[in-house]
Amino acid sequence: MFYFLLKPIVRIFYRIYYRIQVRGLENFLKENPLVIIPNHVNGFIDPVVTALFAKRKIRFFARGDVFRGRLARWLLNDLNISPMYRITEGYGDVKKNDQTFEECRRLLTENKAILIFPEGICIQDRRIKKLKKGLARIVLSVEEEMLNKNDVQVVPVGLNYSNPSHFRSRLFINIGHPVSLGQFHTRYCQDKVKAINECTQFMEEEMKKLVINIDDPGNDRLYEAVAEIYTRQSLEEKGLDSANLETEYEKNNTLADRINALHKSTPGQIKQLNDKILPYLKELKQHGLRDHLLRRDVLSKMNLKSAMRDFFKLWFGLPVYWIGLLLNSPPYKLARNMADTKAKMKEFYSSVFANLSMLLWLPYYLLQLAAIHHFSHSWWIVLVWAILVPVTGFFVIGFHPVMKKAFGRWKLLGLVRKNKASAERLIYEREEIIQLIRQYLDETRE
Repeated sequence: MFYFLLKPIVRIFYRIYYRIQVRGLENFLKENPLVIIPNHVNGFIDPVVTALFAKRKIRFFARGDVFRGRLARWLLNDLNISPMYRITEGYGDVKKNDQTFEECRRLLTENKAILIFPEGICIQDRRIKKLKKGLARIVLSVEEEMLNKNDVQVVPVGLNYSNPSHFRSRLFINIGHPVSLGQFHTRYCQDKVKAINECTQFMEEEMKKLVINIDDPGNDRLYEAVAEIYTRQSLEEKGLDSANLETEYEKNNTLADRINALHKSTPGQIKQLNDKILPYLKELKQHGLRDHLLRRDVLSKMNLKSAMRDFFKLWFGLPVYWIGLLLNSPPYKLARNMADTKAKMKEFYSSVFANLSMLLWLPYYLLQLAAIHHFSHSWWIVLVWAILVPVTGFFVIGFHPVMKKAFGRWKLLGLVRKNKASAERLIYEREEIIQLIRQYLDETRE
């Protein structure tokens, strides 16, 4: 009951929390037994956001320690979630996985869909971790039981977050083509261990095709810096839509491949990029500036006319912005404070913040409507208020980046007035960085 009741509500809230774009939705087949295998970087957000766009009911598997307590077990089961135990929870609990594996096999023989994280661990980084062998055991054992007649389809999913912990960050969901593991059936009948190892390696390679992989963790920060400085500018120079997350993903994936290749062939150039880019971004942060403000095309549009335009946008927009904050932000503020104090691991920060925001905002909204009716005794005023709250809330989300850009331009103008030489040096450094990126990393350099 809760699964179907909450799904449309959660879809709305998650699209508010993240800017989401999906590719390959048709790959979630509607009939075959289906195993969905996403990468795992963002706690309880990952399974929910993956299943939100599927048109069939999906059985999730979550860490076993959240099932302690009768109420928790009942609620999670009603939300279509089953436990998957880890060795860190004790050997006794791990043995309960036999029941979980049996449930997986039963669901697949009934042509149902299940979602499993084959990495077996949630870590926020930019690479696929080595897959556990449990998934291959489950699928191949089902294939054996069904005599390879009812082909189990495995759908790898790449969850590509720009920053999993940040509100309004970008999420590109890259759904891969369904793959059949029937090719391993004969080998499994002959040598189970070898077939499981080969099948696990095969699925790992399929998952790597759908996410941005940085081979060396030491290059994560460099990749993020290059993507921040260069991706949007490069796309716009080529006449491409920089707001399209699929286009952004393809560009960033190319940059990641170049960084990986450069790390192997000429690590000295990686060091050169780090030495040039990271201090530049650090200095920008000290001045409270963002890199995009120093782009030549942006600087060329900064004049008295643009300053006046920014002023009038803020003059007319800020009153509505503050009304929207007053009507919508208290639940989010409370949820953020609780996430700051309760979420000990960054991988679960958004799980607390996003889901608690949703749970708090709904009663806050209803309480406002009840209070308005109590004092006004007019259903028309209640109706107007019911529309006003979400409309001003969406205005806040849209206006906030406009406000940040305006304030950023004013900060840059302030730096120019106070220390013109420093501003000019930063602009020059950025030009040098762009040339260096084009020389070492851009695919068009060849």
